[in-house]
Amino acid sequence: MRLTDVVTRCALRKDCQNAEDPMRWLPYTGTQCTKIVQVVPEKIQIQENSTLLTVTVQNLPTLINGQYQCAFRMGNGTPRFTRAELLGNPNKDSANRTLQCETPMRNRLPIIATGKDHMVMTLSVRMDDRDFVEREVTFFNCGDHTSCSSCTDSDFPCAWCVQAHKCTYDREKCTTDTIITGKSLPGPTDSPGPEFCPRIENHVTQILISSDTYYNIRVTALHLLDYQQNFYCRFNMDNVVEVGAIRTKNDQLDILQCNDVQFQYKGKSSKTRAVPFQILWGRNKHPLDNPDTIQVMMYKCQAMASNCGECLTTDSRFDCGWCRDRCTTINECPASIDWLDRNRDCPDPVIHKFFPNHGPTEGGTLITVNGENLGKTYEDTQFGITVAGVRCQSIRELYKPAMQIVCRTGSTETEKSGPVEIDIRNFFQTVSHGVYSYVEPYLIELTPNKGPVSGGTSITITGEYMDAGTKIFVKIGKRKCSNQRLYPGMILCTTPPLGADTNKNSRVVVHFDNAIIDGFTYSYMDDPIILDIKPEKGIYSGGTTIEVTGERLDIISKPHMVVYHRQNSYFGECHNVTADRMYCFSPSFILSHVKSHDISQEDPLTLSYGFIMDHVETLRNLTASRDTRLFMLYPDPHFYPFDDGIRSVFQIKKHDNLLTVNGKNLNLALNEIDVEVMIGNSPCPVTSLSSTVLTCKPPSFDKRTMSDKPDVHISVGNNLTFYIGQLQVETQDSILTLPIIIVIAAGAGVLLIIIVIIVMMYLRKSQESDRAVKRMQNQMDVLEIRVAKECKEAFAELQTDMTELTGDICGPAGIPFRDYRTFCMKVLFPNTPEDEHPVTCFKNHEFLKLNNPEVQKGLQQFHMLIQNKLFLLIFIRTMEQDQGFTAKEKVNVASLTSCALQNRMQYHTEILKTLLADLIEKSMDSRDHPKLLLRRTNSVAEKMLTNWFTFLLYRFLQECVGEPLYMLFRAIKQQIDKGPVDAVTSEARYSLSEDKLIRQQIDYKQMTMYVVDSSFPTSHEHQVRVLDCDTISQVKEKALDAIYKNAPFSSRPDKEELDLEWHTGETGRIILQDEDSTTKQEGEFRKLNTLSHYHVLDNARMALTRKQTSMYNLSMASNRSHINNYSVNYSGSPSLSRSVSPHNIVISDMENGGAKYYHLVKHDFDFHKEGERGNKMVSEIYLTRLLATKGTLQQFVDDLLETIFSTATRRCALPLAIKYMFDFLDDQALQHCITDPEIVHTWKSNSLPLRFWINVVKNPDFVFDIHKSNIVDACLSVAAQTFMDSCSMSEHKLSKDSPSSKLLYAKDIPKYKKWVERYYQDIKQMPAISDQDMNTMLAEESRLHQNEFNLNAALYELFQYVIRYEDDLILNLQEDEFARNYHLVDRLMRVIELFQSDV
Repeated sequence: MRLTDVVTRCALRKDCQNAEDPMRWLPYTGTQCTKIVQVVPEKIQIQENSTLLTVTVQNLPTLINGQYQCAFRMGNGTPRFTRAELLGNPNKDSANRTLQCETPMRNRLPIIATGKDHMVMTLSVRMDDRDFVEREVTFFNCGDHTSCSSCTDSDFPCAWCVQAHKCTYDREKCTTDTIITGKSLPGPTDSPGPEFCPRIENHVTQILISSDTYYNIRVTALHLLDYQQNFYCRFNMDNVVEVGAIRTKNDQLDILQCNDVQFQYKGKSSKTRAVPFQILWGRNKHPLDNPDTIQVMMYKCQAMASNCGECLTTDSRFDCGWCRDRCTTINECPASIDWLDRNRDCPDPVIHKFFPNHGPTEGGTLITVNGENLGKTYEDTQFGITVAGVRCQSIRELYKPAMQIVCRTGSTETEKSGPVEIDIRNFFQTVSHGVYSYVEPYLIELTPNKGPVSGGTSITITGEYMDAGTKIFVKIGKRKCSNQRLYPGMILCTTPPLGADTNKNSRVVVHFDNAIIDGFTYSYMDDPIILDIKPEKGIYSGGTTIEVTGERLDIISKPHMVVYHRQNSYFGECHNVTADRMYCFSPSFILSHVKSHDISQEDPLTLSYGFIMDHVETLRNLTASRDTRLFMLYPDPHFYPFDDGIRSVFQIKKHDNLLTVNGKNLNLALNEIDVEVMIGNSPCPVTSLSSTVLTCKPPSFDKRTMSDKPDVHISVGNNLTFYIGQLQVETQDSILTLPIIIVIAAGAGVLLIIIVIIVMMYLRKSQESDRAVKRMQNQMDVLEIRVAKECKEAFAELQTDMTELTGDICGPAGIPFRDYRTFCMKVLFPNTPEDEHPVTCFKNHEFLKLNNPEVQKGLQQFHMLIQNKLFLLIFIRTMEQDQGFTAKEKVNVASLTSCALQNRMQYHTEILKTLLADLIEKSMDSRDHPKLLLRRTNSVAEKMLTNWFTFLLYRFLQECVGEPLYMLFRAIKQQIDKGPVDAVTSEARYSLSEDKLIRQQIDYKQMTMYVVDSSFPTSHEHQVRVLDCDTISQVKEKALDAIYKNAPFSSRPDKEELDLEWHTGETGRIILQDEDSTTKQEGEFRKLNTLSHYHVLDNARMALTRKQTSMYNLSMASNRSHINNYSVNYSGSPSLSRSVSPHNIVISDMENGGAKYYHLVKHDFDFHKEGERGNKMVSEIYLTRLLATKGTLQQFVDDLLETIFSTATRRCALPLAIKYMFDFLDDQALQHCITDPEIVHTWKSNSLPLRFWINVVKNPDFVFDIHKSNIVDACLSVAAQTFMDSCSMSEHKLSKDSPSSKLLYAKDIPKYKKWVERYYQDIKQMPAISDQDMNTMLAEESRLHQNEFNLNAALYELFQYVIRYEDDLILNLQEDEFARNYHLVDRLMRVIELFQSDV
């Protein structure tokens, strides 16, 4: 009873609903509980229709509302309900009431488990949707039995119909048949139980037959009926073999004898092979019962033994013997006189090896001797073994006939050496090649000789012959050491704890078999105690010094500090240990699940901690045992580098006393002892340390020992190092001797004469140049004012508050990920729309006549053919050998192959590894530098590698990398939209790309508009931030961004389908357009209309409306079609290298009267006109805007790179595919003896970051359903270039002529490079992935995406290349030996014929 149910719980009468009904509330005395007394029938045969059950219930509760129901449930599965009817008078009081209900239909019942003929279900009666009583019932199915014996032996009423060969519950269905009744079927019968079943028997259940032997099987048949004739024997060998059988009589018994069959099986190493067989009868070939499971056991003597001794000791049932040089039956031996049976002895015993090869002179060492023909029984060698002339007693239990002897050596008085000799029954002798030595182990030293009473101290016993013997152990007192390791010169073990049976000063005794050597005294000391720890805090990277004071600390040889976080432990080594003091390094959490950004100065992480000091348990967790204060974990300190703009050089006078370095979080968990400042190779002792400033005393600056600009490094603990910059030392020393003074005076006199001459010349010409000077001065003043204004604006932009940007883009909007197939298609076939490529078309392919069965058969056979690894590799290599096989075709073949193998990723991976190994081998043999490997797509393998990562990293993109990548895209777009963007050239005020930077002063004003999407009647106003210099198309685009910010780009309307309508009053409405009759004409240029052109006010009301199809609008649409085509002769995305200057971009002439359009910048680049040069501002001044944009976006770039180059971040584990491929490249480097780490680093960078991540970063529209404008694309190109430079190990020498994309992140790239190197190192140190785990992951990926691509279309496209290279492919297949063995040419020709038949 469930106590929580209303009708089945123990309760007071007042709490029971309708308690006045005697069947609703049962008092605690004189009443029996409700229960099912009887179910008829209780065992139910499963039939097509339901069965009516009669259920008798004691104390059935009275029904108030609703109806009774029967519920049938199996285990915890879903119940099946049927209606129950109450029989008799419902108002009549009776202890037992009867219900009738039907069982569920057969299709609603669970399936009976394989090998069973029944299932037990729970029948419960319910009312008011609650069960109140239950009982088990059994459903059975006689039809599940397939043999007479199992049918008639069932616990249920089943019978066997012999001629129909079926088991039935209803005997009426076999009225004309012979029936064998089951043991559980009631009533008299002539053939009861399984003993009357027609069946076969034999005196043995295994009939042993040597392979490659003809044999006829004979078995006894029982209870055969007259109509059971036409017998056959069926054997399931490598192929199914059927032969006829003859029925004969022998002593009134039926004998069935099969015709001769050659029993043979493939495989030389298989010792035996079981062959199930059946005897069939009649036209329908029904099998006779085989209740004893009689079967044939084929065997091969030659596979059972490789030498005579093993052969003659095989199981006697097999009748194997030795024939010259192999194990056979006597019939297989050419000359029976050469055949040795198991009663003979094998000649020529041989000792292959024995171990150990030395032991104590006292004996007792167990020597294991392996060899051939070492006797057949234990008695053959029992008294015939000597070692170095000393008898060795054989051990019966460890003897393995003919193969192995284990004996225990005797003792000898002196050290001696000699071979192992074996005498076999005085007939055959053998002597080992090696010698065994009796030695006397000698103990030299015990270290340490003391430890805590809790034990756990690692001790080392040095000496000679420390590994002599087989049973070696160390005892301290009466207790054994644990964790013992043996070496020739030492024994390592761990001391046990001090026990009641052990003295504090106990003898250390070493046992070498029978030798016992008493060596040293070991002293147990009281466990150490810890009194104080300071400081009880550390930093994230660890390595800071923690001072520990206590007592008896020096009795621990290797103490460690341990800090606990969740279920993990993190350790720090301790050093400088004395009796009362030691120093420990705080543990590092870099490789932990703790993230550095989760720790702050205000909210440090509090952790429990302790010390690992052998087995002293009381110190392992001081927080738990003593309620000590927790260990406080603070963020790492950070030191700011010197900064004078470019060179990171800090100037200091030679005699300055102190050097100061700024930073943050400096003294949260640090003392002066934890920080070391190095100027060049000389230390700078730290004098003070505050939260933001470090002060140290520089050394004396001696040019003989120090460079002019020594580097300054700061080390924090032993895990953190900061490069601060260089010191510029100002020297003031001067040693003026008399000769030097004379020379200086003479030079000064000459200089004075020259100055006088120059002054006189200047005075003559000063009057002539005064006017020119004043004119130039005025121009310079104007230029200086403009430059100062621009620099001031750039500085203000660098201080932009990052929180505003982060708040804007971290809203509740979801990330519009593309689905798996769309993402893969954009990578595999980037130049083909997804819905136009055959591999994504699941209707009839235009080239395939799928209704033609020959084509279908050809595709199936070609699919099977490419599943052959040898064929696929030869096919790819054949194409790549052709000089006309272009790079574009290689990409296409690789992508088609990837699509065809996508549902078998294990095979895909195997093919990829083979092709990559070939590519690496080819690279090693050619003159190409190994670092160029995988850099370009010059082979099918390289594109398949990209596709492989694409298939396997999609989930990682969604769950981990997608968020920071989307945040970077949104941040770039929003920052660009904050300033003017030229609608014609895509140049912007805020840009990371120098090529797309507006290099002029654009006056603009930010505005706010309220826009309604009139296509939705209930749409509310959306606040839109725009600029007064925006074109109408730009305004519409920003409005759509605000209205559809949570929607994928493909789901929102095109801006060209909408008009922007300005509501100037209650009835005034003006449609704004990029070009209309008010557009300004400036010579040959027409300027696109902007909000300021229309004098739109701040906080204006706008509406987006569908374009009307009036004649006026059609005319204007025709005009606007020219506007929408304004472009520059520069298409596509900027390259990752420095692209052309925007001054070289020429605006295309439009067909509209030859007019040229411009928006913000009129590119009339004749800067050399006389009189205009003074008014042109130096364009490089505006490059400071790049720094402003870079500073604003810095955090988003860092987050993306940190996510990609971290083995565990954002709760995402490293994908198995990355670890697996990197391990493969490491193995290939090792295989080709490549020791240069730069080469392997470059391989990894070319394989994953260059081939996959840069493509994703450069093209986020592959991953997300977004629109990527030209200016956003240019900024992403700079980020991708930074990504690429971070993965390179070569040093980039920068100069003033270097691309701005490299200069912009020059200071950040060294940090990013460290991230990449650490990432590769962390992956290398991770445990290798087992083939089972990798195959499981690949199989799951195949299962999840098995129907993403049209397999037939991919196969058809690949087959076109087979037709193109048919002759070369057939020739290469014919030349390959293994291809000939697999008949690959014939199989290929059949496929070609099937396709040609369609033509």
